[in-house]
Amino acid sequence: MLGDDQKWYRVSLRFLEDNLDISLVTAKLGIKPDVTGRIGEHIGGNPRHAIYETHLWVHSYTEDDASPFSEQLEGLITHLEERTAAIRDLTNQPGVGAALFLGFSSGNGQGGFTLAAALLARISKLGLDLSLDLYPPTDVEA
Repeated sequence: MLGDDQKWYRVSLRFLEDNLDISLVTAKLGIKPDVTGRIGEHIGGNPRHAIYETHLWVHSYTEDDASPFSEQLEGLITHLEERTAAIRDLTNQPGVGAALFLGFSSGNGQGGFTLAAALLARISKLGLDLSLDLYPPTDVEA
């Protein structure tokens, strides 16, 4: 459980959709995925978990979830910019989408952030969507 003044931030690059060729994403980007899933497979290979509804390829940027979004995104975008053509080639295929996924939580349930226009422009040049997922604080005593 997070303390009231604690927050975590997670940034990942995600490719998904029914027509996604997972091995092609890895080959074109030259980046190892942290998570992959194929339609019909159980998440994590565990039959007790849900089934993937679409193909998925995920690269998590860092394990340091204390770094704010702007810092993590700056690093990831710098890493991805040399792969712009490959990213655009992949996302121009019918039925393939890509996004920068941002996960956020705070101990008190509040928080905010600003992404500079220059950073948003760099993301836009890559042709990536931006997806934000908010996680409420959890109470382990409940």
